[in-house]
Amino acid sequence: MIAAAYINLSRASERRAFMEGQAERLGLDLARFAAISTDDVDEVRFEALHDRWERPMTRTEVAALLSHAGLWQRAMETNAPIAIFEDDAVLSPRLPDVLAGTLPAFDLINLEYFARRKFYRRYASDGVMFDVARDKAGAAAYIISPEGARKALADLDRHAAPADAFLYASGRLDITQMEPALAVQAEILHRNGIDPGIRTVTQIHTPRPPSSARPENWLFGWRRFLTHLRLVPLHLGRGTFYEFRQPRVDLSEFSRDQSAS
Repeated sequence: MIAAAYINLSRASERRAFMEGQAERLGLDLARFAAISTDDVDEVRFEALHDRWERPMTRTEVAALLSHAGLWQRAMETNAPIAIFEDDAVLSPRLPDVLAGTLPAFDLINLEYFARRKFYRRYASDGVMFDVARDKAGAAAYIISPEGARKALADLDRHAAPADAFLYASGRLDITQMEPALAVQAEILHRNGIDPGIRTVTQIHTPRPPSSARPENWLFGWRRFLTHLRLVPLHLGRGTFYEFRQPRVDLSEFSRDQSAS
């Protein structure tokens, strides 16, 4: 059985109860991992990380990234993969069987449906695992291997980004997507008219100050340009080498899961 943990702030008691209720209902051994709060991010660490992406990161985003990194460290130290969930992830009843089964070699398996398209390598799947050439967003549910954790942590001293953007940066990790997806964020279900069983106000995103014409903003713009440039070969290969689509998901199973609570 692959170990599983969810990231949860100490003050987020409602979300803790939500995740523990799902774990009990599914018969899943799901450990709580105490999230790093904004108060835990000292000024030195914040200044070292917040300006290394395509825009300045908020302190909340830095704290969330470091929270994920804490579990990457655990995977590397234990030399065992770990399934990582954010505390607004609604879990599929199929999840325990998947975690108890045999999985192929990987850096990261994305378990989540995030309602955004991504680039898949055509003809590179077994009908359940689909090889991803470029992922887009969402870090609420994934399995990371010890090798994937090592790669991610090795880059953390040189680069930083919100957790999903950091994980899915071009070329950092070999990524596969499990379909149908095994988790959906509560907000995504709410948008689709499904009651997730928990309030959907996010605790990750906070308002960001508007961009200014300061010289350092040219560097952020250059980084964004390089990111878009790396996407050009993928777009040119759509329909031949790559498929651009959303992950497959059966949203009805998440509705049934909540109605059984």
